[in-house]
Amino acid sequence: MPSMNFSDCPFSLSSLFCPEDGTHIAADDEEDDELSNLNIFFTDSSLSQADDEYIGTLVSKESSFLCDDLCTSETSLLRDRSESVRWILKMKSCFRFSSQTAYLAVTYMNRFFARRTIDEGKNWATKLLSVACLSLAAKLEECSPPLLSEYCLEDYWFTSESIMRMELLVLDTLEWKLNSVTPFAYLCYFASKFNFDHCSKDLFSKAISFIFDILQAMNLMDYRPSAIAAAAILAASGDEVTEKLLKSKMRSVSLSESFEEQVFSCYNAMIQESIKKEKIRPIKSSFSVHVSENCSKRRKMN
Repeated sequence: MPSMNFSDCPFSLSSLFCPEDGTHIAADDEEDDELSNLNIFFTDSSLSQADDEYIGTLVSKESSFLCDDLCTSETSLLRDRSESVRWILKMKSCFRFSSQTAYLAVTYMNRFFARRTIDEGKNWATKLLSVACLSLAAKLEECSPPLLSEYCLEDYWFTSESIMRMELLVLDTLEWKLNSVTPFAYLCYFASKFNFDHCSKDLFSKAISFIFDILQAMNLMDYRPSAIAAAAILAASGDEVTEKLLKSKMRSVSLSESFEEQVFSCYNAMIQESIKKEKIRPIKSSFSVHVSENCSKRRKMN
């Protein structure tokens, strides 16, 4: 498995490094309103009426983005990745990015780590990687993506050139395949198939919360986006899902038995993470967010 220090790359990691900056700015604690990102599910009627053939096409497309597990078991690197995910979610709130943008950014990072490694001790490289992944996702999904200089980190400052060079490395590693299938494309379909109210904003809001709750806790490459969506809808319904109940609901879905197993496993992971979230207060990350004037201005403009 290649590492980030590879000879065929036209630039080296050392050229991306920027010195630490101890300047501290107050962190942004304002929570993002998930409901503002749900419009797509209620304005696109084709999703709520999607048939098995359409879903089958999406599921087939998923296969081209599936890959192996993260190619690292180092505790420090896994911790850096977890902090990077938290930073991406905080930037989602700061810039009011869509759920799609944040999810894609984490997906890009996971796919990158499935193909390349970062040397232990170079946590700055993981942070730069998270900036590049979020920037690429924002350019793909957002109407007005932020300038590269607007992404705020604690202790590190990366030039726009450094971020762009890392973007090229990510694009090369992912073979320029950025338009991944995400769970959000399936939510209305499974809500309808499972006989839930597919026009309920509360159901979708809870489902999206379950999806983002597990972003830090698990490698999303372990589950298909369709399985994550089905599990999130079941978890959001509030019903206690047993294998028997799931089997009954899955009769209306023309997917494989292995898919059913993935849904049940992912559902249990979501419920366990929800229980832990209620018992444990979030620990403040050293990879905290600093809100710049640019970020504040964007809030007012939006």
